[in-house]
Amino acid sequence: KALIDALKDKDAAVRKSAVKSLGRIGTAAKEAVPALTLSLKDDDTDVRGAAALALGRMGKEAKGATPVLAALLRDKERDVRGAAALALARIGKDANEAIPALLDLTKQEDKQLQVFARCALAVIEDDDKHVGILAEFLNDKEVEVRGAAAYALGELGPSARTAVPALTAALKDKDADVRRSVARTLGEMGPAAKTAVPALTAALKDDDVGMRVTAALALGGIGADAQAAVPGLIEALKGKEADVRGAAAYALGEIGPGAKTAVPGLTAALKDDDADVREAAAAALGKIQG
Repeated sequence: KALIDALKDKDAAVRKSAVKSLGRIGTAAKEAVPALTLSLKDDDTDVRGAAALALGRMGKEAKGATPVLAALLRDKERDVRGAAALALARIGKDANEAIPALLDLTKQEDKQLQVFARCALAVIEDDDKHVGILAEFLNDKEVEVRGAAAYALGELGPSARTAVPALTAALKDKDADVRRSVARTLGEMGPAAKTAVPALTAALKDDDVGMRVTAALALGGIGADAQAAVPGLIEALKGKEADVRGAAAYALGEIGPGAKTAVPGLTAALKDDDADVREAAAAALGKIQG
């Protein structure tokens, strides 16, 4: 109740903070949907955008906000339009009345907005043609567009499985941020991305430390179907970066009994200098041997 009341504060910074807090609470704060819907018309750009994202985190509980979110797709600020599109994607099929406005957004010159609109349409219409278009954006000359496409496909999860080949190829993108986003997306797809296991295993040796960590985590997201990556993950357990070692241990645990050959390496990792690595190794051993 206090956070909902704060949405009417005279200070925009307070309103924005309240909106973000409600978004973090998510569906448990569904009683705030009407008030957040009103915040979509706030005079402050940041508040409008944050309200859209907060409603998106409430998923289908926010379906009542669909008409206002659809109208927000024509907001004067591009970031607000993008936030509204992502919110509609998270609301899902119940946001079908926003389809005409989303289609209009796909006709704008701004490719990032096109990506977010396609993401929403892919969910609402459940049509692979939008996934195919998102996959094509992974080859765009603009790094921001490629990154947005990877992020959008991650929002779709396993339903975007037809994009796995394109995502796998994008693991070699020249931009490290894009590579990390692509790897994260593949991990979010879970077993649907199992054909990407060889490429993700190769990425465990990427020049970028963050990419090596993300690739290991992605293999963990794929789980038991990533068994072929076990030798590469065992090698990663010996890496000089603690974050890489910890992520490798986590991945081996998620692979489960199929990673039994990693038991010696994980046992050795119980004496790692880093406490997080030791914890991850202990958890992994429990999952593999349990």
